[in-house]
Amino acid sequence: MSTVNKPLDGLRVLDFTHAAAGPFASMFLADLGAEVIKIEKPQGGDGTRTMGEPMPMLGPKESDYYVSLNRNKKSIVIDLATEDGVALATSLAAKCDMVLENFRPGVMDRLGLGFEHLRKIRPHLIYASISAFGSSGPWSDRPANDIILQSVSGLMGITGEMGGGPVRIGAPIADFSSGLFLLSGVLAALHARDRHPEGQKVEVAMLEAALNMMCNYIPAVSTLGKTIPRLGRGHAQIVPYQAFMCSDGKYVMVGAFTRAFWQNLCRALAREQWISDPRFRSNAARLEHRNVLIGELDILFLQKTSAQWAQILTEADVPNSPVMELHDAVLSEQVLFNKSIVPVTHRGHTISLVRNPIRGAQWADAGAMQPAPEMGRDTASVLHSVLDLDDAAIEGLVGRKTVFVHSPTELQTELQAT
Repeated sequence: MSTVNKPLDGLRVLDFTHAAAGPFASMFLADLGAEVIKIEKPQGGDGTRTMGEPMPMLGPKESDYYVSLNRNKKSIVIDLATEDGVALATSLAAKCDMVLENFRPGVMDRLGLGFEHLRKIRPHLIYASISAFGSSGPWSDRPANDIILQSVSGLMGITGEMGGGPVRIGAPIADFSSGLFLLSGVLAALHARDRHPEGQKVEVAMLEAALNMMCNYIPAVSTLGKTIPRLGRGHAQIVPYQAFMCSDGKYVMVGAFTRAFWQNLCRALAREQWISDPRFRSNAARLEHRNVLIGELDILFLQKTSAQWAQILTEADVPNSPVMELHDAVLSEQVLFNKSIVPVTHRGHTISLVRNPIRGAQWADAGAMQPAPEMGRDTASVLHSVLDLDDAAIEGLVGRKTVFVHSPTELQTELQAT
């Protein structure tokens, strides 16, 4: 194993997050070297353990959703419905640099685990929260998830075929963008703490994260009163910027988003006259005459196969690609070259995960990726190493059902391993 230090080595994070948005952020903190202590509830743990596709070789509480979002973390199970559980979580927070949570607004305060309470015992604490709509306001108490945020933010409203209904974006973009914004926020807070060592709270509303995914449309919508139509494979602001069906029934994606690329496309199609045609000379003109131009392009692209067009367009320096299914995309030559999909050994089985895209000259591959933890796997070891509790104290907490370990028979083994 590499001995190269990672950027966040020595940082300890108490992670109350669950589902997708919060765990996505804490996963990257763990990838970058932070010790992430994931707190799970006794009743089933993180809900993603039973979401998505079950991974039966790993056990009943392991799904593809869970293992994809929780690598490199430690799992402890604490009952926060008990006073002892809250006291234990508070003691852990006092030993951590950062707390992450994504409960509904007010929940952590009611538990006595909110920012104002914890900063009194840990003045330099960075406290990070994700909520659906924000910590206050008319919608703040509403339950929500990715599909609700895609719906209410307008993301679904601009996605779908022309003349058809709204379509959910295939990836949980509201969840994952919120996680990435939270990651940016806590890293900025860490940087600020180096100069001004007081703690601070970082908040991300999923609604605002989703709106930021459409920031290119907001000026025209909010300032000029424009509406953004559903255009299927097309783009509301750039033409041509979409997929075209070829003679073999496959699609080629064309992204002629600059004047040079548009001119290159005209030459590749043997339509040099379009370069000076006033209907198509500028992107604004092409937007105005979209239907005419796309109609012509639809006819042209049906004259050759997708492979033939790929060769022609690539030689002409026009951005293009096949439209790949996900099972083909993960096997593309560039993905394989980048080693973007990595094998991880989990309970004696090999599973594939997508690697962290953030790479550094020295630390990107330092150390092996650790699989997502079994529920409560690290309860005893964390309480021993972080709070210096002895075997008897931990056994007492287990007996009172304040904390839970992976299974009762493994408690002594886990304690001995520390």
